[in-house]
Amino acid sequence: MKALLLNCSLEKGYKETDTEFLLNEAASTFQSEKTDVERVHLRDFHISFGITSNLDGDDDWPFIFDKICEADIVLFATPITLGEKSSIATLIIERLQGYHDMKNQKGQHLFYNKVGGIIAVDGGDGGARVAVQSIMYSLSMLGFTIPPHAGSICSEACHPDYISTSIQTQVAKMSTNLINFAEILSFHPIPVIKDTSET
Repeated sequence: MKALLLNCSLEKGYKETDTEFLLNEAASTFQSEKTDVERVHLRDFHISFGITSNLDGDDDWPFIFDKICEADIVLFATPITLGEKSSIATLIIERLQGYHDMKNQKGQHLFYNKVGGIIAVDGGDGGARVAVQSIMYSLSMLGFTIPPHAGSICSEACHPDYISTSIQTQVAKMSTNLINFAEILSFHPIPVIKDTSET
């Protein structure tokens, strides 16, 4: 299993953030379950705006897109600002939407048999639940599978020195569910349903 952890923080990668701390918690669970983990701090890359599948742009999107295609699990982690997910999280969802008509080798939507999860950190200011709902809906419409408890919400400070046990448990449950569903789909992928609209 391969898990891709996408940090959608607006801070540069060298800065410590609550979003990164929670990704550390998720990575720990993935690694304990022998799942390969790759982390990408999106703020450190140049990604152009647009709902397009064009990979010929002068930016880093092809690298990010390849990582998403290689992964069995894609975990978004976003801070909340003024009640909304980060602009980077929105940007990635919009770029993925550009592939909604593309198919995999079986003729299914490109992101079928991939599992999606979300971490949202609002620091008590609110908005995390709405952000998780928004990203879950978007990923589902793009073809990702969303397991139970696939979203973790942190409404408190998440520094490792005083992160609560309840948040740690929540992230561990989410990560375990993502792994279990990815394993299920690897052995029992979503079946191909013949398109009868043209007959």
